[in-house]
Amino acid sequence: MSYSIHPFWKVEKLLSPQVSSQTSPHMNVILLSHHIPKTAGSSLRLAFEAALGRRIVYGIYENTDASAMSEGRDLWIPAKAEVLHGHFKPDEKHKYIFPLAKRAVWVRDPIERLWSLVGHLLALKERHPHYFLLKASLPKISFNSQEDIVKALILEDKVRPFTHAYANFFKSVSIKNFEFVGSKHNYSDGLTKLSEMIGTNLKKFEVNRRTPRLHKLPASLKQLEPYLQHEYAIVGDYL
Repeated sequence: MSYSIHPFWKVEKLLSPQVSSQTSPHMNVILLSHHIPKTAGSSLRLAFEAALGRRIVYGIYENTDASAMSEGRDLWIPAKAEVLHGHFKPDEKHKYIFPLAKRAVWVRDPIERLWSLVGHLLALKERHPHYFLLKASLPKISFNSQEDIVKALILEDKVRPFTHAYANFFKSVSIKNFEFVGSKHNYSDGLTKLSEMIGTNLKKFEVNRRTPRLHKLPASLKQLEPYLQHEYAIVGDYL
């Protein structure tokens, strides 16, 4: 499902199409909220919108130039936007385009994140393009077993965007350069700290839950942590 663009933004973009760039920075944005898939990002966007108002929170997704944002290129942002939240990677040029903004991101145990991601794809099946990538990459694996799929992904390492997600995400900007790093495993405490950092009161929302079985991680998978040591080395101190 694509991000729903507020009708006022469509009119604003038509009347004021100027983009934000290094030479024409956006001075109202105070937070760049990065959502790594399966780390409670959808819930967080609702919290931002409830606390600040929907027109203050602008989603950065495929249909709102997430690729341009991830590469630090010029892009259109609503004039009143203060929080940018969505699926975009950090880039060093962001500090020039959004000079007053702080960076925020949430992380999750790498194997648990992978488990949740696979469960999400199994629930959506053909409705999600990454399901076809999963099927094509693991032709010998039964898609009746979520555990077998996750195990194969870790041991065979054929779908690196899944198993090297953190290494890929923090390639241009280190996790140490983020003003806020929250843990999915301590979400309430993290939400309080983030609220204090931006001077608002963020309330907890829970969305995107599929079925209870997707949240029970088999003990056998935890034994595979050494195979993802490159991921734990990045986020381990923040979990």
